[in-house]
Amino acid sequence: MRSRGGDFVRAGVCLLLAVVLLGAAWPLWQTAQQARQDDVDFSKVAVVENGHHTGQLKVCGDRNRKPYCLQRERVTVRDSAYTLKRSKTKYTLELTRADHRRTMELAYSDTRSHDERDSVYGRARAGEPVTLFWWRGSVRMIQAGKDSGDDRSVVHTSRYPGRLFTMPAALTSVLWGLGLGPLWAAMWLLLRGRRNPLTMAWQWLAPVLALATAGGVGALAAMIEPRPRAVLLSFAVAAVALLVPALLWLRRWTRTRLPRKCDVEPVQPVEVHPVDGGVSGTGPWKLGIKGPLYVGPDVIGTTPDPAAKVALKPLPGPLRVITVRPPYRSDPRAVRRYSIQPYLDEEARARRAEQQRWYTRGPQTQPTHPVVAVCEVLDGPGRGSQVLIGAPEQDMPEVLGAIAAHARQWQ
Repeated sequence: MRSRGGDFVRAGVCLLLAVVLLGAAWPLWQTAQQARQDDVDFSKVAVVENGHHTGQLKVCGDRNRKPYCLQRERVTVRDSAYTLKRSKTKYTLELTRADHRRTMELAYSDTRSHDERDSVYGRARAGEPVTLFWWRGSVRMIQAGKDSGDDRSVVHTSRYPGRLFTMPAALTSVLWGLGLGPLWAAMWLLLRGRRNPLTMAWQWLAPVLALATAGGVGALAAMIEPRPRAVLLSFAVAAVALLVPALLWLRRWTRTRLPRKCDVEPVQPVEVHPVDGGVSGTGPWKLGIKGPLYVGPDVIGTTPDPAAKVALKPLPGPLRVITVRPPYRSDPRAVRRYSIQPYLDEEARARRAEQQRWYTRGPQTQPTHPVVAVCEVLDGPGRGSQVLIGAPEQDMPEVLGAIAAHARQWQ
């Protein structure tokens, strides 16, 4: 039998990849949360100075440097308009910037009426000076009136561009999905890989794809709704919605389809012919077959003769079939081939090569799935030991019939 070294190596690589990806996601998520806090709650930077509540905004100047301050810009109002809604009024100001060559249109909502003289809209329409305060690339406050004194009106805008949060959060979500997938694969290989059939690709690949898709859904949520809670909720909902059906389907498929495929009845071979199979065991049963396995009415063995007419070497002892199952990951490669092509002699190979040469899109020989017969040595060398014989599922009935006939010959 073979050790689990391959599974441990694969699990170690997957675990290392998961640690790298999840380790890179954690600082990115912290950066995204800090960017969200800085971008939305800018007043925390504005009203506290030297540990004391000042009640004044920090504006960029000699004492306060970018990016920890509000940038002030004096503008001139060219035109103004408003639109009445149910609960509030939407105002639009067309402004000329400080260089008098660039214009911009600014829309904001306010609960005050457009008739109030002390509102920002009323002061701007009356020609009083208007100042914009920028924070992280977006207008966060509009001030109308004098810069000094209390004779001024202020509107705090609620516009949130999300540019500082979106990209780190989207990358974090993608890294979550790509990191949790290899982590799942590593745990599966370590805990369940050895005794699972070779069709296990679906048993770890499906969850990996589901988690990677959930990471993409979280990244999309970060672009549409730039909030930490939205990203977390979208990732969790997508992961559960994709992972639970995948696991339920895999459980049902493993319990129903695989055992049904291994219900094989012995069939007596009519003549000696080659089968693309392999034998594995200990001691004299460690045959190391490089060619086909030959089965016949009363013999099963190997031979260097392609026609199997001379030098046919039978197996060194009688066998009793215990069970027929799919190949496990711990089985030797000779009996667990992922895709076995039915054996072709020299004439058939030449005919197939000629067909592929002229008809590249013609019918091809379809690969079949291998199955493994677990046998016990009844007599002779290695008595009581276990021997594995692998062959394509369509040839396994004749292999079982040859094993039974070979055992009768020994008796």
